Amino acid sequence: MHPADIAPESLESSAVEGNPNRLEPMLVRLPPALAAELRNLARKTRVRQSDYLREAVADLLAKYGHLPDQRSAM
Repeated sequence: MHPADIAPESLESSAVEGNPNRLEPMLVRLPPALAAELRNLARKTRVRQSDYLREAVADLLAKYGHLPDQRSAM
């Protein structure tokens, strides 16, 4: 079964109940200049691009006061 065939509610409940450490797949589109700089930073520091993106999202959510509790975060 393909993940797109599963209703979003099913994915959310299974992530919370089954494995709270599961990462949700997500497609992110960036302008070419930002994508290139992210790639360069990741190569230079040997930190995955996905790790930087998760950090950026967490910082943004914290800035606006929407950070989830620590049990369900990353």
